[in-house]
Parts: sequence; C-alpha cells; structure tokens
Amino acid sequence: MTLRASTGTITAPPSPPASSEGVRPGIGPLSAELLIVCLDPEEATSTLGSFLKANQIVFDAANAGPDSIVGRITTVMQPLSPQPLALPAELEVCSAALCTELQNMHRLKLVLTLGISAHIAVLGACGIPLSRLDFRPGEITHLPDGLLLADGCHFPTKPFPSDMLAQRRSALTELSPKIRAALRPTA
Repeated sequence: MTLRASTGTITAPPSPPASSEGVRPGIGPLSAELLIVCLDPEEATSTLGSFLKANQIVFDAANAGPDSIVGRITTVMQPLSPQPLALPAELEVCSAALCTELQNMHRLKLVLTLGISAHIAVLGACGIPLSRLDFRPGEITHLPDGLLLADGCHFPTKPFPSDMLAQRRSALTELSPKIRAALRPTA
C-alpha cells in the first residue's frame, strides 16, 4: 500500500511514536483487517453494537473466533472541532496522522468511513484527490493500491430525526453483507 498525505499544506506524515500500538486514539489493534473511521470511536462502539455483533467484528484478536473479523475504530480528528463540519486545514492534519496509522496496519483490507469527514480524511491519507471519488454511502470501492473503501453515514450523538436515523441504520445494514463478503469471500 503506497499511502501519502494529501497534496495540501502537509508534505509528510508525522513520524510514528516508538510504540506503533499508540499511534492514534482508537479501539482495537493495529493488526486489524478492518478499520472504521468515525468522529468518536467510543460512541461508535455503542451506536454500532448490533452491526458489530452481526458481522462478528471484535476488537481483541485474542477473542476472535474462526469467522470473526478483527477490527479497529479510530477517530477522524482529536480533539473534535466545534464546527458542524471539519475545516479544510483540520482535515489536512487528520489525513497526515491517519496516513501514518494506515501505514502501520499491515493486515488492513477494508476501511469503513462513517460520514463525509471520515471519507475526506481517508482519501487525503491515501493521496487520492477529492474530485476522484465521491462519498457514496452503501458502496464499496476498490482503491488503486487494492485497499477497499466502504462509505457509511455518521450516526450523530445529538437528537436526530428518527426517520433519518432509521435510514442510516438501514443503509449500514444493507452494507453489512458486502463488507463480510469482501473480507470473507468463501464464508
């Protein structure tokens, strides 16, 4: 996988710390094959509970069964911006840090982005211009280096219209078999 920071003001990703397991805040090992990129990893684990269970996604390789998918959830940015959407400069910094994390995930096969900010950060981390790949919730795209990118919608923590929340859950439920098939083609 040839990853690089986006072509904005960041020219190179920061050097990883001595212990690669502590590169960025997240839940799960860097040895995972699935990376979920979202705004708040801790909130995502509770919001996505049924999705994670249905797809046998675990965050501890020691607890993984033969059909389990070892995953990691990481944040788009830390600390979160008070803006409704991240500012371009913030996404540049996040892309550079995410680039380092992706480079340290040697078994990574698929990245699930939850929301447009996560999608933009991953594209930047992979050196893909935004104009080359639109955010397409419910779709899985093959990136040039072979990495798979699945787009899903962000699940907000603030009060949200129930019909819109139901649509987002439905879209993620429909994406579930595609993710499992991509990671376990023979299962």
